[in-house]
Amino acid sequence: MINAVFTEKDGRLTGFTLTGHSSLAEHGQDIVCAGVSSALMLTINTITDFIKADAEVDADPDKEGYASLKLCEPYSERAQDMLSSFYAHLGVIKEEYGQIKLSITKSS
Repeated sequence: MINAVFTEKDGRLTGFTLTGHSSLAEHGQDIVCAGVSSALMLTINTITDFIKADAEVDADPDKEGYASLKLCEPYSERAQDMLSSFYAHLGVIKEEYGQIKLSITKSS
């Protein structure tokens, strides 16, 4: 199961943490993991390299399936839109295949 926890402040998404694997199929054959991984990299790269928003990114190759991003204040509206798009995309994958636990927590 992939656990995707997004953070929200003042009604806008400000980051996420992803952990786990879908375990839908063997390594290299898992379309859910491939779809989530591709969307994850697109989201991180768009926010940091194209929007150039200030964000803390952490991905640990020793912790398979772990990645996080936290926008730094002041929050970029374009980066927040990208996070909303990523959240919606994961929701579509969840509806189609399951294997994703999707939640939002409030941040202070």
